[in-house]
Amino acid sequence: MSSQLISQIRTISQPPSQSLQTDQVRSHIDSQFTDLDSLLYPPSGPSKRRKRNLEEEIKYWEERERKSALELEVTTTTLPKQIEDTQAKLQALLSSAQELSLRRYSIADKLANLVEDLSGPTSSEDEPAKEKGQSILSQLEVLQSELSRLEAGLAWAKVLEQVVILSEKTLDPAHHKPSPLAALPHYRQLNDLVLRLEGTLPPEMALMRVVIEVKERTWQGLKDLMSENLLRACEPLGWPRKVMYENVPSEARRDFERAYQDLLFLQAEGEDLHGEVRPSHWSSGKGLYPVQAMIKPIELRFKYHFMGKKGTNRVDKPEWAFANILDQIYEHQSFLSTYLQQLSTKAGYEDIDIKSELTLLLFPILLGLLRSRIPHLLEHPALLAHTIYQTVIFDEAVKEGGFDLDATSIYENRESPAWEGLSGVVLMEKDWFERWLVGEKKFADTQLNEIISSPEAWTISDESNEEDEGQSSGIKPTVSARQVKALVEQITDRYAPLPDLTYKLPFLLSVQLPILQAYQTRISGSLDAFETLSSAFVRAVPGALAGNTRSGIHIDQAKLTSGKNGLERLMKAWLSGQWIQEGMRRWGDELFFVEVASDLTSSQALKYKYSSDPLLPSGLKQSASTEIDPSTSVFDVLIERYDHLTSRGEDMIVRLITVETENDLKQHLTRKWDRPPTLETTEPSPHLLAALTTYSSHLRSISSTLPPITVSRLYRRIVDHLSNHILRRGVYAGWSKFTEHGGIDLTQEVKEWKEVSANSLGEDSIVSVGTSWKKLEDISRILALPTGEARDKVTFAQAMASAWDGQEGLEVFNERLGVGVERGELQGVLRRRVECWR
Repeated sequence: MSSQLISQIRTISQPPSQSLQTDQVRSHIDSQFTDLDSLLYPPSGPSKRRKRNLEEEIKYWEERERKSALELEVTTTTLPKQIEDTQAKLQALLSSAQELSLRRYSIADKLANLVEDLSGPTSSEDEPAKEKGQSILSQLEVLQSELSRLEAGLAWAKVLEQVVILSEKTLDPAHHKPSPLAALPHYRQLNDLVLRLEGTLPPEMALMRVVIEVKERTWQGLKDLMSENLLRACEPLGWPRKVMYENVPSEARRDFERAYQDLLFLQAEGEDLHGEVRPSHWSSGKGLYPVQAMIKPIELRFKYHFMGKKGTNRVDKPEWAFANILDQIYEHQSFLSTYLQQLSTKAGYEDIDIKSELTLLLFPILLGLLRSRIPHLLEHPALLAHTIYQTVIFDEAVKEGGFDLDATSIYENRESPAWEGLSGVVLMEKDWFERWLVGEKKFADTQLNEIISSPEAWTISDESNEEDEGQSSGIKPTVSARQVKALVEQITDRYAPLPDLTYKLPFLLSVQLPILQAYQTRISGSLDAFETLSSAFVRAVPGALAGNTRSGIHIDQAKLTSGKNGLERLMKAWLSGQWIQEGMRRWGDELFFVEVASDLTSSQALKYKYSSDPLLPSGLKQSASTEIDPSTSVFDVLIERYDHLTSRGEDMIVRLITVETENDLKQHLTRKWDRPPTLETTEPSPHLLAALTTYSSHLRSISSTLPPITVSRLYRRIVDHLSNHILRRGVYAGWSKFTEHGGIDLTQEVKEWKEVSANSLGEDSIVSVGTSWKKLEDISRILALPTGEARDKVTFAQAMASAWDGQEGLEVFNERLGVGVERGELQGVLRRRVECWR
């Protein structure tokens, strides 16, 4: 490159050739002066730009030549020296460049060696064993990381030092004069420091959690210290015994009130610093600080008596523990409402009901007892059921005592949920409710078996119980029906106070309704056995309606299912079913079961869960979009089944009475009705007397056992059946036709049937005896019409004329004789007279 520069310098230093100069001059003149006029262009003013003319051009270039000659002379003189200097400098630069090139290669080699050393493992004997095999770069990185950690640890140590110092100052008794509240400025500094750290550092840092824990312990320590001051101030009051505050010395009262209000002030300060952090559930044990402190002596006494080795700690007497807590609430309510309520109001907690607050803070004591005791009772259903039942009773007592969850501190100025009670908390524990339900069901099933297996199970009860509404309708239940009804009501009392339908419905569907269904099945099975009249009757249904029998003893089934014994069995079945049926109708109208039905219709989850239960009415299992009859009851399915059962019982009663009466009457209905006139009085046949006796006996039984309305309904059905039987067998299909005197005999027999009915039913009966016999009585009067002329009487001939004449004649005949028969019927009856020629 230097040779090229020298060559360029030498070329430039040579003078230009003559020809080149001539060419350049000509080219310049041609470009500046395009024509002759340009050479002669006159001079112009100085304000205008113009080209030079020829003379001016020559002068311009001559001046340029002179200056260039001077410059050339100077350059020629200085050029050799500059060239020499330049060559020396170039030679020095060349040597330096060569030396630098060699150093570059050397440095590159050293750098490669260093990189190799940094990347490869070390093997120095002086290094620790754990660092052997690591590269220098890795060791540097480890050391840098360690340095960073040490710097962070130093920073944290300084922060922790500040935190600990502020915490110690807060809890230092020297700063608690005249009151521990004097240490609050130190705690505020601590709280501010923690807030700054929380705003700067991520919450997942372990040391951040340590700082927060120190702050929380500091606050709790200050609270505990002031709680101890309050408890010392409570000693002169006699707390936790009943406090007679007006008898306490004024000095002790001032100390107590100051300590109580100091704790309230501390709580208010905590809410300002920490925000109102409220527990998610009322059973947390959180509340007003002073009330929390005053609970501790009560808790210690409770644990001593009911969670220790004292004789009062009995698993079979949970009611003692509940009674102790209720006594505490009752004994202190005057002190709470009169004095503590005023102190709390002055401190700004006027919306808090102190009695409800104390009650709320007593709940965790009992919950602790239940949670420690119930797991040991799961294998003892009776004790478990008794404990939970006593819990339910306690919840009801608390509600009746005026406990208001809305008036407690944890729900101040916000809506509270429905209070589910201690039972609601206990039953939420895994399997506890299910185990209780199984135990209750087992107990109920055992009770039912004992009831229906008792020798007196089907004895009709003669006890008069004014509380039983069924008595007003005249129903006298069997012992088993009364006991089953009482059992179902007892179960209702046990689960009705439960807090939610989720717990109530399983009792209804798993315990109560199956009991009622089992009892219905038991009665229905007895009626089945009664109908079959089989030899397996007694063995298949032990204790059926009449009682138990011993195996090996022959029983005449005809005696069991006929006569008075058979009728009594049927009436017992009917009374048992009707008593339960009426009980279910009353239960369905009670507020509790109305609410159960209403709540079930609005709960899609429960309807889906129990949609397959056959004892649950379909109306309550329909979707929300379907309109539900408001009169639908949870007992509708069983009411329908019991209604069918009682209807079947009535049918069997009617059948038994009519069949037995008809069997006795069978021979009598074969008599001759065409006897000639005689002056002798016709005596009733023995067969008629037997039928009347059977009929009378049965009527007396039902009228003395069944309610009047039912007796009236059964009487009408029995008489209708017997009347039709007498007409069919004795009148229309008899062994002979009727003479006038035969008709008189039939009329007399009808009169006897009516008299027997009236005597059997009694004077107080509401039954219209003659109405049911009216049809048979009318026909007997037609058959007894006189053949000859009779003054002021309807004769047989007139009846014949009316039967085959127009409608007007028939109406006149019915009116005169006092009967009500149609034309066809009248003709059929008249044809049964021997005198009829048609």
